[in-house]
Amino acid sequence: MLDVSQVSHSYAAGGRLWRKPAIPVLQDISFTLEPGMCLGLLGVSGTGKSTLGKIILGLQRPTAGRVSFAGQDWYARDRRARHHMRREVQAVFQDCYSAVNPLMSAGQIIGEPLRNYERLSALEQKRRVAELLEQVGLQASDADKRPAAFSGGQLQRINIARAIALRPKLIVLDEAISSLDMVNQTQILTLLSQLRADYGMSYLFITHHIQAALTISDRMLVMDKGQIVCTADSAAALMSSPHPAVQQLIAARLPEHPSQRLDWSSET
Repeated sequence: MLDVSQVSHSYAAGGRLWRKPAIPVLQDISFTLEPGMCLGLLGVSGTGKSTLGKIILGLQRPTAGRVSFAGQDWYARDRRARHHMRREVQAVFQDCYSAVNPLMSAGQIIGEPLRNYERLSALEQKRRVAELLEQVGLQASDADKRPAAFSGGQLQRINIARAIALRPKLIVLDEAISSLDMVNQTQILTLLSQLRADYGMSYLFITHHIQAALTISDRMLVMDKGQIVCTADSAAALMSSPHPAVQQLIAARLPEHPSQRLDWSSET
């Protein structure tokens, strides 16, 4: 469904009066994502994961290479065609607060893609928003509340409800659980797994949390310095990789049992 072929990207450097060599961010990235699959894209900060996510979402034209969705090149389509394709590709970002308009109600936020792509009556849209709220573990009455009334975990559920409103084929989750505490992370991962089972959607799960990727992903790619350095189809294959970038992610993993964690209170 998603085909990323030899994608490279660089950012221009320098000012108006002088130019420096372009800074490479991505180098020859290629992979595919099949329908119904969750592909984990791992790496520490600065490896180019979010830039690649923007390119896949059609928000950043790559310097080189091709991104195809359902057989269509994102960047070879005209504006109208890209608008139609964007219905099938949605996103959930890390900062659940900046991703919403604080002056809009939850119902208005979730209903925004419905207004853009569907021709629903006010009653039909209200009913659909109520269903979406309940699907992500909130209540229909929450539709009238504004973002300030929700916790971070609840607000991320609203962002997820907005992302699934059109029943897209692919959702790009860019560090979607990173700003949440561990309880909310677990709850959101469980919710995402259930929604994928219900709707058959595909996920591109961008994260630096190796445990989260292992929990939800069918296949995992590890990026380092703008390149894919490891591909793993199982937890065992990933954990046994000798590549330093993988070992760095493993070393940063928080042990599951509290007794195995560093006792910071003992530090002086």
